Amino acid sequence: MRSPEAAVPLGAPFGPLLAKELREMASGRPLWIMLLILCPLIGFSFFQAVSLYSNASATALDASGLASALSPLDGVLVPTFGGFYVAVTLLFPFVAIRVLGNENESGALRLLIQLPYRTPTLIGAKLVAVFAAWLIAAVPAISALAIWEFMGGHLFVAETLNLVLGHLLYGLLVGAIALFAAALAESAATAAIVTLGFTIGSWVIDFAAASQPDLLGWSSWLSLTETLHTFELGLLSISLVVGVLAAILVLLRSLPFGSRWALPCAPRLHVRSSASRRPALCWSLQPRSDGRWIRPRTGGTLSR
Repeated sequence: MRSPEAAVPLGAPFGPLLAKELREMASGRPLWIMLLILCPLIGFSFFQAVSLYSNASATALDASGLASALSPLDGVLVPTFGGFYVAVTLLFPFVAIRVLGNENESGALRLLIQLPYRTPTLIGAKLVAVFAAWLIAAVPAISALAIWEFMGGHLFVAETLNLVLGHLLYGLLVGAIALFAAALAESAATAAIVTLGFTIGSWVIDFAAASQPDLLGWSSWLSLTETLHTFELGLLSISLVVGVLAAILVLLRSLPFGSRWALPCAPRLHVRSSASRRPALCWSLQPRSDGRWIRPRTGGTLSR
């Protein structure tokens, strides 16, 4: 039993925790496989968009009305980031699930929450790791913009940053859904199925709303892709940004940290004030060969 003595909260530096999350994310295969697929996908989208935009520009030399309708945002940026959008929808969930799924399967998460970190700190570190993975995945798309500038193309900074912001919000929303699914599911495979159900289900909703707008037009607000449409038009909606951020916070706030994985009788965020009284778990922890931590059926210790 825990001592009734006053407990003193122990703070721990955020740096080592963040470094651990980034190291585990970067050491996994899903991130680099996604990046390997992203490079040719975005490259093909970019060169195809530049070719079509060049042909349209050549035609517009003889038609002033057509020239005024041409825009690099619609002709180059949106098609280029379209390949990035497909990869984030189908591949990025596997990267985000790894941030939490491996610890959940191995049992390491039960020990992680015993460290002197608050739950929002643990969740924040994992969200930063997801954001870092998105930044790495966005390198090919940002490189395409640099190539467009080098080729003499024009970019309006405000609408370009607005489009990048839209894709960032979409990526974080997908990542938050993936973390939530990884927290609830027993395995990473199940979490991936649940997350893809949300992302691919958005395409089904979009198709249904477009085919029968009178009957199913109301369902478009359920689609995740709706978060991108406003930004692709070059518009910035503060209410949309706030709504997406609120949805991300609700998903992260709903992660069942502590209640599901906490070890019974284990001191979590506090240590005793006396240096002679060491905080201890109720059982001695011994890992199995496969990395899992198990509780014995009888007795008071955890053993192989």
